[in-house]
Amino acid sequence: MESVVVISTLRLREDRADEARKVIESLVARTHEDAGCLTFAAHEDAADPLTMVLVERWASQQAVDEHSQAPYLAEAMGRVGELLAAEPEIRFLNPLGYGTADKATLR
Repeated sequence: MESVVVISTLRLREDRADEARKVIESLVARTHEDAGCLTFAAHEDAADPLTMVLVERWASQQAVDEHSQAPYLAEAMGRVGELLAAEPEIRFLNPLGYGTADKATLR
């Protein structure tokens, strides 16, 4: 079974960006403890530090579903929601495998 890749884009409110970063940092640390979490990495847009991108890779759809139902995620989203300038954009991606196999997917 293929792993599941999720990309989440978050637009932080300028006046509360530091608070948002702290909540996201805590969320990343907690998510790393999930058994199905293969990658959960926060990135800041180099051209726009108020835009953060979370790159996630999960062992299975079941792992994503379990993460989505985790109480700590609901709590973090409740806290970070008021710190964002817009709704998070969440995308589920299917790897196409173009090119060389060892470089064609996130590992």
